[in-house]
Formats: sequence, C-alpha cells, structure tokens
Amino acid sequence: MMVAHNQSQQNETSGNGMRVTRKGNGTGAAYVVLAALAALAGGGASTLSEMGIMPATAGWHAVVQAHPVLMLLYVVVPALLGGFGSLWLPRAVQRSGVLLSRMNDAGFLCVFAGAALTVTGAELKTATLLWCVGTLMTSMALLVTVFDSRADMEERKPFSPFVWGEMLAAVVMLLTVPVMAGQIVKHWHYAAAVNVESFAGPVGLVVLLAGFGVVFEMSARVGKFSEKPVAFIMAAAAASGVVAWTKSVFMQGTESAGAMQVGSAMLALCSFAATCLAVLWLAGAWNARASLRVPLLWGLGFMSVVSGGWLVQLVQGSGLHSALQLGALYVVCGGFYLWRGEECGYWYPQLMAYLHFACTAVATALVFVPSAQMLSGAFFGLAALCFVGAAVMSFKRNQQTTAHWAAISVQDSKGYRA
Repeated sequence: MMVAHNQSQQNETSGNGMRVTRKGNGTGAAYVVLAALAALAGGGASTLSEMGIMPATAGWHAVVQAHPVLMLLYVVVPALLGGFGSLWLPRAVQRSGVLLSRMNDAGFLCVFAGAALTVTGAELKTATLLWCVGTLMTSMALLVTVFDSRADMEERKPFSPFVWGEMLAAVVMLLTVPVMAGQIVKHWHYAAAVNVESFAGPVGLVVLLAGFGVVFEMSARVGKFSEKPVAFIMAAAAASGVVAWTKSVFMQGTESAGAMQVGSAMLALCSFAATCLAVLWLAGAWNARASLRVPLLWGLGFMSVVSGGWLVQLVQGSGLHSALQLGALYVVCGGFYLWRGEECGYWYPQLMAYLHFACTAVATALVFVPSAQMLSGAFFGLAALCFVGAAVMSFKRNQQTTAHWAAISVQDSKGYRA
C-alpha cells in the first residue's frame, strides 16, 4: 500500500515479515488524559455548582457553561476512539503503533486546542470546528492502520469484536463529523447559535460500538463468542444510525415532526442492536466459570447501566442517552485496567481498582435518588481520585507481572470462533 511507502522512515520488518511501526503510545495516553481532565472539569464544576460552593469567578463560570460540550465531545470520543484506538487497536491488529502517526498527532493537537478554547469560554464554533478536524484526522489514521494490517496479513484471521467496534466507530465519525462541521459553518454564516447537543446520536453510536467491543474483549477468556453475528449487528447499527442521524439533521427546521420521528427511529435501532449484542454476550458467557476480575466487573457494570437505560426508555420514553454516557465511564475505566493489566501485562494496584469500582457503583446508584445528588457527586469524585491514583502508581512502577498468564496465547485463545 501507499501507506507503507509514506511511512517507510518509521517502519521496520519483524522476523516473520510483518511490518510494525516504531511510533510510541504518547498520543493515545494524551487522549486518555485529556478525556479524564475534561470529565473532571465538567463533572466537578457541575457538582460544585449544584452544591452551591462554586467560586464566583469568570473562569469557573465558563467551565460550568462548557459542561455539556465537555462531556459530549471531549470525554467519550477522545477516550474510546483516540485513546484506545492509539494504544490498543494497533496491538490487536499486530502492529506496535498507528500508521500515519503524524496525522494522529496533529489530530490530538486540534482536539486539545478545541478543548482549551471551550474551557476558556472562547468562540464555541471555532473550538468545535477544531474538534471536527482533529477527530477526522484520528479516525482516518486508525482506519488506515486497520486496512493496512489486513492487506499484508498472511493468515487472515477474523477481527475480534474490539477491532470491529473501533473500526466502525471510526467510520461513524468519518461520515458524521463533516455533516456536523457543515452545520456549524452554516450557522456561523447566518450568525445562529450552534446546537452541539444534536451530535449526541453519533456519540451514542460510538459508545455502543466501541463499548460493546471492549466488553466482549473483557469476557473473551471466559466465554465463547462468535464474531460474525457480533460484527454484522455492529455494522447494521452503524449504517442505519448514520443514515437516520444525517437525515434528521437535514430535516431540522423544515419538518420538525419528521425529524423527531427519524430520531426516535434511530434510538429504537440502537436499542435493538444493543439488546441483540447483550443477548449474544449472555449466551457466550452463560456457562463460563468466571472470577470477578477487575475488568469483568466494569463490563458487568456497563451491561447493568445500559440495561437500566433501556428499561427507563421503555417506561418513560427517555433515559437511554444518559445511560449510554454513564456506561461509557464503565467502558473507559474497565478498558484501561484490561489494557494495562491483561493485554500489556503491567502491574496496577488491585485493591485500589476494586475500591474505584465500588465508589463508582455507589455513585451510580445514588444518581437515581433525587435527594442524594450531592452525595453521588462526592462518590464520583472519590472514584476519580482512586482511578488517578491507580494509574499513576501503575505507570510509576511500570513492572511486568508474573501473573500475565495469557501473554503468549492472547492472539490464539481469545475465545472467538468463526
């Protein structure tokens, strides 16, 4: 491929003839840090505001105003797509780094600049356009990495659900972000306000696709999963979701009732796809003898939160979007422990990881108690501190564990079957 020629100065050949890259994981780690900071800033400012102890300064007020944008654009997509896509996806397709790494780096810089402008209360349209450009660059770099690995793979093994989820999430961003950017330019021309929250549909698709991909990966060593129906359901959800969301965007302002119907249809399709994926996951893990490892706990938490969102959606007609956003938290945290521990074989403090999950679970339960919102925010803050502490201790110690029993067989005994 032309990619190999353009990246020849960064590539080397392994013993079996497979090309790998020398690029490190700095960009992926930076994406994860950015997502964590955005979550802490947005969630923390919102909690302080509800508690009535928010400092009366222009800077804090700007952070509170930016809370919806931070939580929508700068948490889920940077963590699941930019972070896991740069850190974990190359390893899953037998690469040591992302091809077109300079494009990936430039994408992160654009996203970071957009986040900085958003927090400082600067022009939201400029910040969102920078986010669009950066997300497009990162999505293209990830897709090139996946396609290039497929082109020169001697034995074409089926992709795992994680790879399918990341690849389809990148495709969703590649198709929907230009539509969003076009809407921003249109509103900019007519001096109209930008409704960033209208992009919640594609972000929900990213959570659905990448989230279930990570959850299947969490259970790959204890259950038997067939990747073909999982990939088919993911692809159908991505295609139908993109078409429905794009149509609803172009119908806004002309046929509001029709746009609402299309949006409801998209939500129904996502709910149906999520239900099918959950059934496949339960069928594969039903007879498995699984110990409650840290990543598996987070996977079960994701399934519980999203299932609760479906139930609330059926009863009240709303709630699934909020459940998907909360489920993204479980996927990101569990995915970090899975990548750091079982995939890469590095030590992290188990006790602190369990405490992190316990605090998050308590905070999630308190979300549904109207009189306990402040207490829920406090537990979320404590959970965030546990996560930061566990990550810092793991990277500072940076020690391979002797319990990394699946290091050799991870590519051959995932538990997937054609």
